[in-house]
Amino acid sequence: MLPKYKIVIEEIKSWLFKEQFLPHDKLPTETQLMDKFNVSRHTIRRAIGDLEVANYLYRIQGGGIFVADWEDKRINQAPTKTIAVLTTHIADYIFPNIIVGIEKVLSEHSFSLVLASTHNDVAIERKSLENLLSQSIDGMIIEPTKSSFPSQNIGMYKNIKKNDIPCLMINSTYQDMDFPFLVVDDFKGGYMATEHLLTLGHVKILGIFKTDDKQGVNRMNGFIAAYQQQPSLDSPGQFITFQTNEEKKELSDRIRTVLTQSNRPTGIVCYNDQIAFLVISIAKELGIAVPDELSVIGYDDSPIAKMLDIKLTTIKHPKEQMGTDAGNMILKLIGSQTSKDIESIVYEPELVKRDSTKKVKKDTNR
Repeated sequence: MLPKYKIVIEEIKSWLFKEQFLPHDKLPTETQLMDKFNVSRHTIRRAIGDLEVANYLYRIQGGGIFVADWEDKRINQAPTKTIAVLTTHIADYIFPNIIVGIEKVLSEHSFSLVLASTHNDVAIERKSLENLLSQSIDGMIIEPTKSSFPSQNIGMYKNIKKNDIPCLMINSTYQDMDFPFLVVDDFKGGYMATEHLLTLGHVKILGIFKTDDKQGVNRMNGFIAAYQQQPSLDSPGQFITFQTNEEKKELSDRIRTVLTQSNRPTGIVCYNDQIAFLVISIAKELGIAVPDELSVIGYDDSPIAKMLDIKLTTIKHPKEQMGTDAGNMILKLIGSQTSKDIESIVYEPELVKRDSTKKVKKDTNR
């Protein structure tokens, strides 16, 4: 747990980053801060002193505590050749490949990376942004957190925009923000995955999608659209939706329930390869043969897709290419007068056919 004075420091910094107090605004008095944080005067004075040293605040003798021009100080600093990369995860799944692509480009131009992850948690995103914005950085590459909802940290992103910090988004975007972005056409990817199973004769198809990220919502909408192109089908397909904070056991139990029904699906479209791996594991546990009795398709073509005993049919994510393009784009943003000169990139999804999908047996759709 952080010492009390550091908790005060972080909270006051968050006020500044979210522009609750602007340069030269007066802060509450020491006594008011003591009451607000329920700490001693010594703790408040230590926190304010550290913030003064870091040029966030200044005092006027007998006048009070004021916000310094900390943003101007950052803008006027010499370039540090440092790029901040903030993603939902760093060390697993497809993220190492993306970061490798970014690092390859930026290292060639003598830039270094500062890495941070949010674990798709809004509170962690806020703390990470506060930490990154307190450092000397030349640009930011960000993967939005819980992007299907309006950002709870929009004040900080407006601050990034207002201060002309070069910034771009990868994998998704936020509503009502016009940062350049690099994304896969996830609607089309969801459509392609579902169409693949429909082409193989599957009618009873289950879609499993994460809905707190825009990627999952778009893939789910693609799933629905593929069914709408089959007017002869009576059912629009089944769904299991989940969010990041749902326990793996709870999701596993819901999948297991569907697979033990007498009228269970013959095909499953998964939000990503991790979910596909979970589905295949549960099917194996239940004695359901993949792909003979159940076809499973993933998304992202992650390393998982080739590690399974049954190689996974999946939708390909560009991964390292996205990282390379993001590195080049942030360099252009740094050298550009306006982000309007930068064109966003939407990647075409690609179906990778392997062994986890198969033409349905006629009697299994009855």
